[in-house]
Amino acid sequence: MAERHKMADAAPGPEPDLLAELRAKYFDLSRKYSALVQRLELRTAELVQHRANGSTAVYRLGFWALNATASGLSLVKDGEIASRNARWHELDVARGGWVREGKVPPTTWIDLSQAAVAEAAQLPERARVAVVRRYRSVQGEQVVELRLERIDAAASPVVVLARDVSEQARAEQELSHMREALFQREHMSILGELASSMAHELGNTLRGVTTRTNVLASDPQVMARHGPLVAGLEESIEAALESVRKLHDVARSGRLEPGPVDLRDVLRRAIEVLHLRQPPGAPAVEVRTEVPHLPLVLGTSAELSHLFVTLLFNARDAMPDGGKVHVRAERARDRVRVTVADEGTGISPEHLTHLFQPFFTTKGTAGTGLGLWLAQSALRRIGGAISARNRRSGGAEFLVELQVAGNGERIRRGRAPARRREGTARRG
Repeated sequence: MAERHKMADAAPGPEPDLLAELRAKYFDLSRKYSALVQRLELRTAELVQHRANGSTAVYRLGFWALNATASGLSLVKDGEIASRNARWHELDVARGGWVREGKVPPTTWIDLSQAAVAEAAQLPERARVAVVRRYRSVQGEQVVELRLERIDAAASPVVVLARDVSEQARAEQELSHMREALFQREHMSILGELASSMAHELGNTLRGVTTRTNVLASDPQVMARHGPLVAGLEESIEAALESVRKLHDVARSGRLEPGPVDLRDVLRRAIEVLHLRQPPGAPAVEVRTEVPHLPLVLGTSAELSHLFVTLLFNARDAMPDGGKVHVRAERARDRVRVTVADEGTGISPEHLTHLFQPFFTTKGTAGTGLGLWLAQSALRRIGGAISARNRRSGGAEFLVELQVAGNGERIRRGRAPARRREGTARRG
């Protein structure tokens, strides 16, 4: 033991050069580590005090850090992109550019960076604010959601988070279509019950009129003086009964089977109905037509007649002081296009997106809001389409597109002219 103590108390010999160098580096690193710990503690205290004074900068930076892992992130400062991450570069450019969704003027941006700078310029400079905007690629393949937020209040830079929400947008659109389909199905059920009741009442009334017309037709004196009038009345009653039978079919099955229809004949009859329903003393409404010989179109006479009667009546109602209605038709490959334009007041921009919704009307209690909705539903079923816009010269214009039926051959005259010949024979 004594020998060990003596060895321990003995003065250490000189250290090797390498060991002395390592010891010196160790002490130097220890000093630097202590200094960093002190600076970190001081900075933490400052941030805690800053947070206690009401600033949300620390919290918001943490929010952006958590949400930027799979999203595009950029910083807008002094009207330009100051920095951005790799994901932002991936989302930045789309084929054809980007267009903002919503009720805003349609401006196309080449890339998201331009859109982000423009949106950031709209934010208040001295207020904490966050806005969310959606941009869709011009070709409609991709939807990106931009979230813009100032980290602090005093005109600080704007942080922009870009997320690809294409799948979410498609799901929302499918859900919207499903809701619309359910809504329309519910109302079609109600309309079916109404159609059945109306068809029954109209049928009874028309059969009573038919009996009285037959009595008039059997009187030689009446036929001698009013033969053409009675014959026209018989044809009108027969056409009305045919419409009632089709209404019964709709009420029972909920649909009509489309077939080849002579569009010129449908338009002619619709114009006749407009003139017949013109109130006495009302301002004159002139219908000008440019309807050449057209191929047969796919549809049903009842539905297409309802469509064009509705459009003509709407055009008349849009011109309380009278005017001209222009009806034009032309063939475009496998489709026939018909435009119905008026010289009225036009359609308010806020109403354009609601025109074809059920029960939407601008006529108050005078309108049901079902005419254009039913027309659009019928056209969709037969592969057609209808749209509306305002004319540059004033007034509104509706465009109807119909499919050409079969090989587009002209219709052969048959049953209706036969009834007309029979009426002529009776009059003789």
